[in-house]
Amino acid sequence: MTLAAPHILRPASAASRTRIRVASVISAAWLPLWVAQDEDIFDNAGLEVEIQTVQNLSTTIGALGRQLEISGATTIDIVKAAAGGLDVVGISGNTIETSANRQMRLVGRKGAGIQGIADLRGRTIGTPSINGAIHVATLLALKESGIDPKGIRFVEMMFPNMADQLTAEQVDAVETVEPFVSMLLAAGHQDLGDPMLNVGDPVTLTCWMAGGEWARNNEAAIASWRASLDEARAYIEANDGPARSILEKWTKLPSSIVDQIRLPSYSTALNAADVAAWIKATRDAGQIPGDRELDPATLVAG
Repeated sequence: MTLAAPHILRPASAASRTRIRVASVISAAWLPLWVAQDEDIFDNAGLEVEIQTVQNLSTTIGALGRQLEISGATTIDIVKAAAGGLDVVGISGNTIETSANRQMRLVGRKGAGIQGIADLRGRTIGTPSINGAIHVATLLALKESGIDPKGIRFVEMMFPNMADQLTAEQVDAVETVEPFVSMLLAAGHQDLGDPMLNVGDPVTLTCWMAGGEWARNNEAAIASWRASLDEARAYIEANDGPARSILEKWTKLPSSIVDQIRLPSYSTALNAADVAAWIKATRDAGQIPGDRELDPATLVAG
C-alpha cells in the first residue's frame, strides 16, 4: 500500500509526547480531525499528530502498527478485519447517520426511468468500495426490496468521479455521500433513499480504529484522542464559519460549495452495540460467514 506523504502541521516537541500517525480521506466526515489539528487541540493534549491522506480507508488496515497508529474507518472495516483474524479495535466514534441528518444516499441517473430501488434490477451501480459499509447497506436495501444483488453489476469509483460517470451513462445509480449527494440532486438525479438507515437509526457510519496491541498499550493516548475530538466537535458547533474555513482548506472545495454542505452528526461514542449492528448487517448481506463467531465487546477499546 502506498500512502501519501504526511501533512504535518507542527514539528515534533518533547520526547514525552505521544506520536500518532493517522490516515483519513477527504470528506466532511473528518472535520473534527482537522479542527483538532489546526486549532492546536491535539498539541495541547500532548499528542503529536501527523495526518496522512489516502484514497480509500479500506486499504489502511495493513498499515496499522507500521506506517500508522490510527486510521479512519467504518465499523464494517473493523468487523471484516476481525472476521479475517486481524487484531483491530475501534477506539472512537466519528459520525453517525440519522433520519434527521442523512449523509448517505443511493442516487439514480436522471432520464434512466429510475424512480425507486425496485427499478435497479439488472442495472449498473457505482460504489466507493465493494467491501465498504455503504455498499453493505445498499445490498441490504436491495434484498429488502426483493432484488437479488447478484443480478446487478457494481463498479468501484471515487466519489468525485460519480457525477461524470452518471452523465456519461456508464452507471445507472451511485452510492454516495455529502457533499456529493447535494450536488447530484441539484443536477436533477433521483433520490432513491438512504440505505444506511436499514442498519439502524441512528447508526455509526464512520469511526476510528487502531491495532489491538497499540490500543492496549496506549490507553491514556486514546483517552486524549477522544477528548480532543470532543473538544473539536464543540468548536464546530460554536464556530460554524471558522470550522467551514478549515473544511475548505483541507478539502480544497470552493467556498460556495463548502458553505452549503450539511455537516454530519459527529459523535465519539462507540460501543459493543454499535459494532453488533454491523456484524448482523454484514452477515445478512452475505459478506461474512454466518457461523463466524465475533464478540462485539472485544472489538471496542476501553
